[in-house]
Amino acid sequence: MYICKMKKKKLQRSKSRISAKKKSLFGNFFTVSLLCILLLGVGSVFYIRTYYPAIYQKILNKITARKINSTYESNRIEHIVSLYYDKVFGIDLSHYQEREEIEWDSLYIRNKTAKYPIQFAIFRATMGNDGTDKNFAHFFSEAKKHQLIRGAYHYYRPDEDPKLQANSYLKNARLEKGDFLPILDIEQLPKKKSKEQFIKDVQTWLDIVEKHYKRKPIIYTYISFYEDYLYPTFKQYPLWIANYNNVSVPTSVFSWQLWQFTENGITAGAKVKIDFNIFNGDSSELNKLLL
Repeated sequence: MYICKMKKKKLQRSKSRISAKKKSLFGNFFTVSLLCILLLGVGSVFYIRTYYPAIYQKILNKITARKINSTYESNRIEHIVSLYYDKVFGIDLSHYQEREEIEWDSLYIRNKTAKYPIQFAIFRATMGNDGTDKNFAHFFSEAKKHQLIRGAYHYYRPDEDPKLQANSYLKNARLEKGDFLPILDIEQLPKKKSKEQFIKDVQTWLDIVEKHYKRKPIIYTYISFYEDYLYPTFKQYPLWIANYNNVSVPTSVFSWQLWQFTENGITAGAKVKIDFNIFNGDSSELNKLLL
């Protein structure tokens, strides 16, 4: 009987050890899985932030859309608006803003002393070979209805076909007299093509669209991207520059026509943060950028 009891105790201890090992293995597996998911999430955020900064910022804005700006950003916007109070202000929108989030009759830019009307609105029309922005037709129509100067841009995907991209833009944007010149948004280098081929492809897009409208398109890009990859090849094209730094001018080196100075614009006419822009001139000078 004693031997049987000892065997039972050994068996129980053995079962306990097996159970403990299983729990330990499960715990280790759970911990490793959790760490992998966490690393994947952090890695994805880092990748998007590094290689697709515009998309990262748009997503971030969407998440924090209903929060107020930091004191730094509020003061920066206030300073720029005060410097350019006598210029023409505008916005740009895409599918990141929903239709119901824009109240067209209440759009304006303000500083501490005054508010300034939004006089133009530019929208993403197409992207890549055949992509179309889901809100373009609605936004474009609403802008006309509210007597805003309209613009339409193509988001260029450098690894895709420039001819297909240009033709897609021409098919879908359908600019009219009084609209902004066609606009090409270039923010990325290709992953599968050389820089030389990239430059040729961009020129192909510009040539096709210029041939159709008989006017040189506007190029939109970030200041660093323009400096590093587009200048001086495309210096003859009107420039819409994005620069969100604490500066009084987007560039002191290059001639510029439009400045996207923040992606954190707050106005009573939008339930989310939107892009604010300045035209470097008055209303009469703006006509030079219109069809």
